[in-house]
Amino acid sequence: MTTRLAAIDLGSNSFRLEIGRVEGRNFISEEYCKEGVRLAAGLDAQGYLTEPAQLRALETLSRFHEKIKDFPKHCVRAVGTQTIRVARNNREFIEKAQQVLGFPIEILPGQEEARLIFEGCSHCLPASTKKRFIVDIGGGSTELVTGVGNHADRCESFHVGCVNLSLEYFPNGQITREGYEGAKLAAMAEFQEGRERFNSSLWDEAYGSSGSMEAICSLAHSLNLDSTGVTKEILCQLRDMIIEKGHVDRLDFVDLHHSRREVIAGGLAVLHAAFDALNIERMLFSSGALRLGLIYEQMARLDGHDLREASAWELLRYSSVSEAQARRVSSIALSLLEHISPDASDDEKKRLHWAALLHETGNLISHNRFHRLGAYLIEHFDLQGFSVDDRHWVSQLVLGHRGRLYKIESELGNENWARSLLSLRLASIIAHKRENVQLPDFELSQLGPRHWKLSFKNSGYLDKHPLTHFLLEREVEAWKAVQYQFDLEK
Repeated sequence: MTTRLAAIDLGSNSFRLEIGRVEGRNFISEEYCKEGVRLAAGLDAQGYLTEPAQLRALETLSRFHEKIKDFPKHCVRAVGTQTIRVARNNREFIEKAQQVLGFPIEILPGQEEARLIFEGCSHCLPASTKKRFIVDIGGGSTELVTGVGNHADRCESFHVGCVNLSLEYFPNGQITREGYEGAKLAAMAEFQEGRERFNSSLWDEAYGSSGSMEAICSLAHSLNLDSTGVTKEILCQLRDMIIEKGHVDRLDFVDLHHSRREVIAGGLAVLHAAFDALNIERMLFSSGALRLGLIYEQMARLDGHDLREASAWELLRYSSVSEAQARRVSSIALSLLEHISPDASDDEKKRLHWAALLHETGNLISHNRFHRLGAYLIEHFDLQGFSVDDRHWVSQLVLGHRGRLYKIESELGNENWARSLLSLRLASIIAHKRENVQLPDFELSQLGPRHWKLSFKNSGYLDKHPLTHFLLEREVEAWKAVQYQFDLEK
């Protein structure tokens, strides 16, 4: 049976949907939809997505829903990028968006967005052993990434894009030389942090992706400026031409789509800044993009190759903590979760497993309050494949796996997450001797909302394990302090 996949990119400028089928190791595109939403322009002065911006987004997602409503959940992946990352009401918006789309929506960290862009571009380029550099200019951010083959090695996201620069430096559509130079300098200031990581001496060939790069290349070609890619000379010529026009309404170039006029000056300034800051001489266009990276990532997951598993093990080994203890706690925690929540989703099980693997990684920094340091590492380490929600779910489990529960009380309203936390805390108690454990015959059950019970069928087990008994009794009190009831019965 043919597998069909769909990827949705909720970008800061446009929302895009790609649908296609899998044939062997290849993806054959069948349908592509793009709608300009200008989400980045919908952030108010306080950083909230306005109601009109949300309405535009939800109307677009309702049209996407019609095309994918019959797809299985595991065949669709939808992600939000920079504007959704930074919006102060992003959770509220995501809840509404998921209801309209009918599928989960992840928020990508900037580095993960860059990695997936590289993977999407690499599948559209000829096979090569050269080090490639990709620049992707979005509406609210620009991603810079290098790598070889399909694998990225340096990934960064910079908070400058074609929409936010256009709004700030070309107000009311007015295009002036002063505005252009101001936009370019603002972008160069952002890229200064990437000079040492992405300078032209560190890669062999450069490519640009995204709508801005495509529009710039099309414009250069239509004006007979483009021969074998974009150069700094071409950028200067295009700059002078759009400044001469003076206003976005007068950018009537044949190959410039009307939807791109409002942001082309900002996109051009970002690309020009990248050329100057990173000493780029020439850049070609790549048709690959984030959505294609999502597709190939999903294909790998369906084949049983989840990059998140490899990333968790990379951090575990980097932290030099006991792999045996990590495996032991993971096994016990998953067994406990199976008892208390036999219908737990695959995502819940995977996240609990990763939290168990990483629960001691904070020891890399200090043995004092290592659970807090471990949570920090998970939030900030480059865990490839992890969404913002993956990171947060796992890091908060690690933070809460020991000690008092007040520090993660805001998470306890989600009982699925709370069950995972209980499983991890109990597993770390049972495995406290750091040696292989034969689980006793026990029953862990949910008696009602916020009410659990652990009972041992062998009445002598706790008598033979007094420290375990003591720690479990403390666990009863810990949950009581946050209005949960955890009963312990011999």
